[in-house]
Amino acid sequence: MAVYTLFGQGAAGTLVTGDSADYTFGMQFTLSQSAALTGIWFYSAPTATALPAACCIYQITGTNTGSQVSGTVNNSPTWSAAAGSGWVKVTYPGTTTLTAATNYRVSVYYGGGGPNWYSVTGAYWASSGQSSGIISAPAAGSADGTNQDAFANPSPAGLNYPTSSFNNSNYWIDVEVTTSGPAPAPQVAVPEAGGIGGWVMLPVRGRVGSAV
Repeated sequence: MAVYTLFGQGAAGTLVTGDSADYTFGMQFTLSQSAALTGIWFYSAPTATALPAACCIYQITGTNTGSQVSGTVNNSPTWSAAAGSGWVKVTYPGTTTLTAATNYRVSVYYGGGGPNWYSVTGAYWASSGQSSGIISAPAAGSADGTNQDAFANPSPAGLNYPTSSFNNSNYWIDVEVTTSGPAPAPQVAVPEAGGIGGWVMLPVRGRVGSAV
């Protein structure tokens, strides 16, 4: 199997403090091939005191509209670690398939747990998107990513489709998908042998996804 995430759990934003509102945050993405949903990740900053209360995947169905993907709603999530411990994960059983070339939004709901809920990096999506393995996220200004930095201030409180945006921000939510085949080998351009002009593409060892 090959396991993919967008951010690789190697980066994080700045903790937001003193914000006691309830929010649903979202991150838009698409896949280059169909894969099973096996996890939702978010970054719990070191001094955060609460974890999200719910999470799910929405399929984007129109301008500021979306529908929950069957099997992905988790209203009592079991996180892989405690609040304040960095990247934490909700595990899904891999029975839900996300299809290629389809716009999705991974979403988490923060509410009722105190002011130190989430992390953010302002203007992250302002000028460029990001890709890793089979996962791609568009820039905020692209045709598919107008509300890439999506959030919702629910009323009544609870998980709902995030449609607002602010400062092209990244709220450090990630999706994990798994394919049944091995991870593709990354390639690098190297000079041809014998002084012949041109380049050839040779496979090299490295981590695109993680093969298990």
